[in-house]
Amino acid sequence: MWIIKYALAAAILLAVMYFSFQNAQEIATVKLGDYLFENVRLIMVIYASFAMGVVFWFFVSVFQYFKAAGQVSDYRRKNKQLLEEIKALRNLPLDEVAPQDLADQPEENS
Repeated sequence: MWIIKYALAAAILLAVMYFSFQNAQEIATVKLGDYLFENVRLIMVIYASFAMGVVFWFFVSVFQYFKAAGQVSDYRRKNKQLLEEIKALRNLPLDEVAPQDLADQPEENS
């Protein structure tokens, strides 16, 4: 699965590079809110957009990482509690039952 992800990322990167080199001499006007940037090369607009996307992806990934790390920590704590409970149950003393006590009990029909 990882190879498909990296192959797709490489294909997208190559497509962006091909598109940007085909339009290297194109000039664009960019309006960001109240700001107006005139005579900006299209290749710079493409790379700036790509860089902002990478930064956004990085921050999303960081939050996902910390969320996953917290879940792993919770699962480890729960696993430790369950293992301690199993250990405590294994160490409970067994009460011996005399054979005559078993004979006195009524049989249960399942």
